[in-house]
Amino acid sequence: MKKFKFLSIVAVVFLFCGIINVNAATVDSERATETGEYFVGSEGTNVSVTKEEDGTFAVKLTGDAIQDIFIYDGEEVVLDLNGYTLTNFTASCEALKVFNGGKVTIIDSSEAGTGTITHKEGSTYGPITNAGTMIIEGGNFKTTQSFYVVRNENDLTINGGTFTTASSDTSLVGNIVDAEAAGATPTTVINNGEFTSNSSTFKNNANSKVVINGGAFTSNNAYAVDNWADAEITGGTFTSVTNSAVRFKNDGTTDSATLKITGGTMESAEDKLDIVAEEALKENMTIT
Repeated sequence: MKKFKFLSIVAVVFLFCGIINVNAATVDSERATETGEYFVGSEGTNVSVTKEEDGTFAVKLTGDAIQDIFIYDGEEVVLDLNGYTLTNFTASCEALKVFNGGKVTIIDSSEAGTGTITHKEGSTYGPITNAGTMIIEGGNFKTTQSFYVVRNENDLTINGGTFTTASSDTSLVGNIVDAEAAGATPTTVINNGEFTSNSSTFKNNANSKVVINGGAFTSNNAYAVDNWADAEITGGTFTSVTNSAVRFKNDGTTDSATLKITGGTMESAEDKLDIVAEEALKENMTIT
């Protein structure tokens, strides 16, 4: 069985993700011997790894960690930020990536709630990409660069956490179809959380689905929800400081485009409608 891999600080800098040897203890010595790869978990990496009896892994930050964490097909991980910050080591890698078939649950057990995932300046990927299954229970997720802080290509559930971006041209959290998720329909369910962005807070791209049951979404210059496919809103607060709270649009590439709103509070700029939709899509809207 594969074991999730951490790419970490080494003496030689590699240009591509996944091509690296780490001077660290291995969780699976047999696989490490076969492949020449090493797996983080030793003292000094600020990451504690425990293999549970059921085969899952408990991963806990014991200090601020500069590493790239990959979770592969068949691997299930609970990642505890524990009040510390995870930052990517490799500029061309995410700090956390889940491949199709992998699963991670992110928590922050610290009393102060300061656990954070971000990425360093000059990165060419956002902090998090999910092509498998991801559940976010808490933590802080942030970027100042033009990337999604969480890019979802498969199955994402957000039950809490604080999400922020200073970017003016890229949404904060987004669903997007990608080949790495093997034909999956990107689906995000948001039950709670605080989302603040200069651009749109949530972008539901073509052939994707989002269900929002709660949370606070604030966009300074765009839309709290920008829906280009199927979206359902049952609760939450949606604020746009300078625009409409929700936009419903179709670029012609999506198989389905619907918007259903049965709850929630919309707060838009004084001269803007709460919901702005293309004329051809209005028959696909249900507002109650």
